[in-house]
Amino acid sequence: MPRIPRPLLQLLVHPPRMTPAVTPRPCITSTALQTTPLRLSRPQFIPLFAPAVVAPSPVLASLQQLRYAKMGHEYQPSQRVRKRRHGFLARKKSAGGRQILARRRSKGRKYLTH
Repeated sequence: MPRIPRPLLQLLVHPPRMTPAVTPRPCITSTALQTTPLRLSRPQFIPLFAPAVVAPSPVLASLQQLRYAKMGHEYQPSQRVRKRRHGFLARKKSAGGRQILARRRSKGRKYLTH
């Protein structure tokens, strides 16, 4: 389960007060002092399961996920690490690796490992 950032968690625990839109309408009676009960518009609810879709405040807008953002420099190729992880000797060490080698041999692969 991913961790929720502290500012977003505080907003979810203590949401900002949002006043619903109130529209007073005069009543159609003889006395001008009487008014009909105030009719509240439909309140705007923020779904907790999709904070990236609805952004009612600038704080939530800044915490939205970015799609297709650059992640950084994850892959730094190294021949030594590649051979140690995926090489023939690494495959021969474990039972699962030996099964991989057997499958590749039975399939007729030209190269068994790196």
